[in-house]
Amino acid sequence: MGGGVQNAISKYTQILPALEHVVLGRPRTGEASGEFTSDTRVVEYTGGMLKYLLEVRRQVALERPDVVHLHSSFAGLSRLLIPRAFPIAYSPHCYAFERKDKNVAWRATLWMAEWVLARRRQVLVAVSPHEARLGKSLNSKMDVHYVPNVVTESDLTTDKTILPSVTMVGRIGNQKDPRLFAAVARECRGEIDFHWVGDGDTDLRNELLSSGVRVSGWVEPRQARRLVSESHLYLHTGSWEAAPISAAEAAANSVPVIARAIPTMESLGYFTVNGSVADLSQSVKQYFSDHQFRQQVAAQTLELANTLAPSSAYAPLSSAYVAAVGPSSPQPLSPKKSTE
Repeated sequence: MGGGVQNAISKYTQILPALEHVVLGRPRTGEASGEFTSDTRVVEYTGGMLKYLLEVRRQVALERPDVVHLHSSFAGLSRLLIPRAFPIAYSPHCYAFERKDKNVAWRATLWMAEWVLARRRQVLVAVSPHEARLGKSLNSKMDVHYVPNVVTESDLTTDKTILPSVTMVGRIGNQKDPRLFAAVARECRGEIDFHWVGDGDTDLRNELLSSGVRVSGWVEPRQARRLVSESHLYLHTGSWEAAPISAAEAAANSVPVIARAIPTMESLGYFTVNGSVADLSQSVKQYFSDHQFRQQVAAQTLELANTLAPSSAYAPLSSAYVAAVGPSSPQPLSPKKSTE
């Protein structure tokens, strides 16, 4: 539990504060990004994955929640173990079979596992239209609810950096493709300041540094938002994604976003560019040199930002939980406890 998934879970506790939330997760050292409501009970488990899945089953039996909301493909494996008496909501936060750093056999195995697990009665809480379509492809009868990742704090008061600046937020690992970000930075070296907010793999971190990218290391969520708000452009280079909150927070804080063209980012409505070094570099340079292009990126980002208020997620998330509980639920927000 850390990074964007933890951030998303904490947003759910803020969107539906009337519910009692119990969060069980395996923390990632240094990657805490959740801002849970004060009355959310967070239970941390530090054992291995198999024992964690068994702990999920134990905690569900102990808490007896109205809804069990499973976040991530790995937590989703516990659908095998949780008794069918407990309603399940499931958010993959990017299906594992979408990973580009695994071979075809590995991804096919994960797809088959998801296909099998999708036979169980559940509600899919998808965080992007792309993820919703994938869920339907696994089981056309599955109840799918699109609940956008939203932003609960925006309009930070900050001063922009003096030099033209570009930021990216996330764990330094294959998913966010820091090599691509580093390559773009090299193409723009001397003209534009590049800043990566986050930490991770040592070799990839060194590649960023050697390309002239400043790396902040892990910082508190509010400080991460502040660093992004100080920049002029957010460049999202992720190779596969769910619905990155870091990009949404940039948009909500009036920082225009250019994203690598992948199905998720296109489905969410970001301004996207082909994922080659040449095309991304050209787009970044054009953003700072071409007023009309800059206005185009800003306008599309603003249109997206207008959909990111917490109110945009309140009704669909409430409906998803009610649907998970079933027809016996008389009204929205009737579940009194959600375990996540």
